[in-house]
Amino acid sequence: MSIPVIGAPVVNNPYWIHRLVMSVDYPVDNFVIINNNGRGEIDEELDRIAKSSHNFINKIKVCHMPANIGCVGAWNLIIKCYMMSPYWVIVNDDVAFGRGLLKEMAESVQKDPEVGLVHAYPGNFDLGSWDMFLIRDHVIETLGLFDENTYPAYCDDADYIMRILNSNIKRIISLEGNYFHGNGNKDNYYEEGSQTSKSSEVLGDKLNTANEVNCEYMKRKWGDTWHMCQPKKLPFNGEVKLGSNFYDLKFVRTKHTGF
Repeated sequence: MSIPVIGAPVVNNPYWIHRLVMSVDYPVDNFVIINNNGRGEIDEELDRIAKSSHNFINKIKVCHMPANIGCVGAWNLIIKCYMMSPYWVIVNDDVAFGRGLLKEMAESVQKDPEVGLVHAYPGNFDLGSWDMFLIRDHVIETLGLFDENTYPAYCDDADYIMRILNSNIKRIISLEGNYFHGNGNKDNYYEEGSQTSKSSEVLGDKLNTANEVNCEYMKRKWGDTWHMCQPKKLPFNGEVKLGSNFYDLKFVRTKHTGF
């Protein structure tokens, strides 16, 4: 049974997304690339990828954003554009699938309909690494879309983890297969990840600043002990329901990347 959707945001350096597409070795109905560059610098390269034939991918689609909508803005767009899918595989552009990993991931949800999230690697805190994950429709129905107030990046996965900790969502946090992040294996994220920020010192500085601001936002949303994975039961002192989503324009503007 084919994977309905794989989606990946990309900001710069199309080398990585090309490598990701070429690593697919299991049937996929739709592979969608969210072009977050916003400046036309990589449009042609991405369009060439979309026009290429692939033995395992039925359709490759590129969505050129007029500006950078952020990491989880792209994640949410992937979900909303393919809203009828039973699940979505969302992945960083600088990741590449190891042989047989996608098959293992697809079979893991086929075997157990109660599994809502699948991570291929547990990460440093055994909460699942979010550089590649599968998320099922019933999780979105229960916990909502990702919080776009974490624009442009960082703390986006941590916010969803806080919701998961306050729910009974069944998860798989590790698979046997390997995948690659940057030039390293799946357990080399801190050495080999964050290729987007590494490719531009200016953008890297903006993302680091956004990370600091987003950590303060997490404190307001989930309490002082969120970073110890001890969030309050409801966000913002219970003023917002667990699966609610809202977008704070004034706050997001303070972290605008300029493109």
